[in-house]
Parts: sequence; structure tokens; C-alpha cells
Amino acid sequence: MFKYICDALKFFRSIFSRNSSWILFCMVILGFIGTTEMGGVTSFCRYWGVGETLYMAFLNFFKASSWSIPTLLAQWGTYVLLQDVTVFSMGRAVILGDHTHVAKDGRRMPGVVSMRQQSETQSKPSYFRGHCWGVTGLVVGSMAAPYCLPLALGIQLGMIHIGQKQDNESKKNPDTMGTKVVLMALEFAVRHHMFCILVLDAFFPSAAVFNLAASVWCIETQQPMLTLIVRAKKNCVAYQEPKEYKGVGRRPKYGEKVTLMESFDHPHLFSKVTCQIYGKKETIDMAVFDLLWKPTGGMIRFVLARTSLGSIVLMCSDLKQDPVAAIELYCIRVRIEIMIDMLKNLIGVFSYRFWSKKMPIHSRKPKTNKLLKPVPKDCLDTVKRCWDSYERFVMLGSISLGLLTLIAIKYKDVIWEQYDGYLRTRSRECPSERTVRYVIARLILKNFLISAPAGIMREIWNRCFEIKKFKRNPIRASEVKK
Repeated sequence: MFKYICDALKFFRSIFSRNSSWILFCMVILGFIGTTEMGGVTSFCRYWGVGETLYMAFLNFFKASSWSIPTLLAQWGTYVLLQDVTVFSMGRAVILGDHTHVAKDGRRMPGVVSMRQQSETQSKPSYFRGHCWGVTGLVVGSMAAPYCLPLALGIQLGMIHIGQKQDNESKKNPDTMGTKVVLMALEFAVRHHMFCILVLDAFFPSAAVFNLAASVWCIETQQPMLTLIVRAKKNCVAYQEPKEYKGVGRRPKYGEKVTLMESFDHPHLFSKVTCQIYGKKETIDMAVFDLLWKPTGGMIRFVLARTSLGSIVLMCSDLKQDPVAAIELYCIRVRIEIMIDMLKNLIGVFSYRFWSKKMPIHSRKPKTNKLLKPVPKDCLDTVKRCWDSYERFVMLGSISLGLLTLIAIKYKDVIWEQYDGYLRTRSRECPSERTVRYVIARLILKNFLISAPAGIMREIWNRCFEIKKFKRNPIRASEVKK
């Protein structure tokens, strides 16, 4: 398993122009996996036992211009697809999308905006300041035991701090939070020339989202690169196609109005089918309607299902979408919630603490985002590097979690054999990322301390100890040589 991680790290060597940058990359990835606490760059120094010299090297690494996020995302996506663990539905890879909010109190941190707390708990404030992240993940493993592997994460609010227009300021092409997640999925599909299905929750149904997904087509197959499965809002309405009109005047665009949630009051419209609902086989009532949706002005496939957990309405941009597959795919959307929880609480990818003196100082109290102060033009480059350091830090932590996910799929039996911790019950046959990390963290430490470590660990050892310590204490170095 450790050899598998080393081979994965070597796969990223080509995107770094210098070997020292790649060694720091390996130290960050292994540090995310091995450290017991995450408090920013300082945690890497504590884990590897290094001092201020390497601390500054880590800071420069996250802000360096020698490597970029697009190159890293392309390499990571290529590596994931080469593992042959992607789940396909109707010949398309399945991508999950969502947002997550991270509280940040820094007064000089770019991208920090005021946000409203949407959770049901009353222990959190109604409004807080922080970063809003868009997240996309690829479904891997199998439909029976799926995982969500992180593909890309990006900050989606506070763009005024990097010289872009305020969110929703452009009336002709509104750039919303929903379209930004769709754009992330489109970039993956186009970059790797792969047809994909994007599964989203009820936050996303809008004309801009559906139009953007339908804007990129493959010329060879005459199909859109990305299709959508989105949960509809409870007040969603659609229209039947207009009947033949022989009267005077303009032909009507829409026919009879259909309130979708009221359709559940007509049992004769539904039929019994068996499908997998959240990992369990269940017989449900299902109905399928192809109706006109006013926001897009086109046909949308609506899938209505009544399950033991309640009623649900799904919107599919592909009129040939299998309705049973659509329901099963939406039921595995919960895996992205689990993935975000692992990113936050297991890996600690949102524990970054970068800030810039060039940023205009903001109040710690949540205020309207219209009062965000723009950055002076001569300071934009510095603030952009700080912004990029956030996304680089989070993306490297996401790659660490992705490697744990791939190990859980490929080496599940070996993981259970080497795991000596206590589990009251196993939730499923495949181990979780937390279980895998418990095993891998000990392998990293064991390999680092043995006399003949692996090649990458030997280079890290030389980078951390032999070079730095010998330069500081030449007498001790001579004693070691004797």
C-alpha cells in the first residue's frame, strides 16, 4: 500500500520544474495523511520535526508561481481515471456537486464574505464570515458501495478581492454559485473528453444552470458533454405541450399547467418499481413526465418517486435518462456530504491561515457584502497569490483524501487485516477513509524511521535532516560521519 502511494506521488513529478518543489509536495500530501492535528503549515513542521527554515519553504511553496492549480487538477483527474474505479451510468461518469461554508475570522483574508447559516441547529449564529467553497466529486467504487472522490474545490464568493466583478453584477451573463459548480464539472468533462452526469440538490434548479450544462456538445456523437439530475423545489410547476390550435392569433407556447407535487395525489399515474434507495432494495411508486419548463423554454424529464422516506421530484436534462437510474444516482448524492465531512474533520483541509497585508482591513462583524472593499490595483498580484494559496492548500489535502479512498477500494482486505483498532460495528464491507488513514499513517512513520526507507522517504529525510542540521552544526555532522 505504501508503494502505491509512492507511485502516485511520482506521477505528479512532471508538473514541478524543480525536484525540491516536488519533495515539498510529497511532504504536504503525506503530512495531511499522517499528522494527528491540523493547524495550517505549522502542523507539517511539527509532523516532520523541522524548524523555521522549512516553515518558510512551505509558505513559499503554496505561493510559488512554478506550479498552478489547473495543471494539478488535470494531472489528478488523469491519475484517477487511470485507476479504472470510476462508476458509470448509461455510459457516463457520475459527478456530484455541492457547496460548503467555512468560518474564517481573518480581517485581511481575501474571499471572506458574510454568509447565512443554513443548518437547522440553533447553536450556531445566524450570520458569520467565511469562505464559500464549491465542491465536485467523482463517484468511484461501485453502485453497491460507492465513494465520492474529490475532483476540484474552489472559492466562489468575494471575487471583488481579486479584481473581478461583484457576484451577480453582470446582468447579461450572471455568474451564480450554481453555474460555477456546473462549470467545474464541465471543465473536467472537456479536459478528459468524458461524458458525465452531474447530480445536484434542490439549491441548483435554474435556467442558468441548465443552459450552461447544455452549452457544450460533442460534435462526433451529437450529445452534450454534461447532463444534469437535479432535485426540484417543492413549488416547481411545468406545462404540457400545447394542443393543436386552429383559432385566430398566435399559437400558445405552453399547454396545461402541472403542479408536480400535486401529482402525488393521483395514484393511477404511478407504477411499482424496485430500485436501490440509500443502499437498500425497496419497491417504490414512480411516474415519469416529459414537460415544458418555463425558465429554459424546453423539455425536461421529471421523475416522481414516493419512497418510504418521502416523496421526491427529480429534473433530468436528458430526455432519454433512465428514471430508475436517476433515483439511484440521487440517493448516492449523500456521499459528497460524507466526503466534505472527511475533508473538514479528518484531513483538516480548511485549516489554512494565509493572509496578506495588502488586503484592506474588514470588520469581524458580519456586514452586507456590498460593503466589501476592493483591492488597490498595484496590490492585486499579491492578493491573488494569497487567494491561490487557499485553493492549493485545500486541493492538496483533497488529493490526500482521494488517495485514501483509492486505497480503500483497491486494498480493502489488507486494510482490515492490518487494522487493530476497535470498531463496534462495521457500517459496510469497504473500510472508511478514517480506517485507511489509521493504517497508512503508521506505515508512513515506520518507513520514515527504518534504516533503508523507500526512495521518496529517503529524499524527504535528506531534505529535512541531513542537509539542514549538518549546515547548522558541522561538529555534529563530522561525528556522524565517523
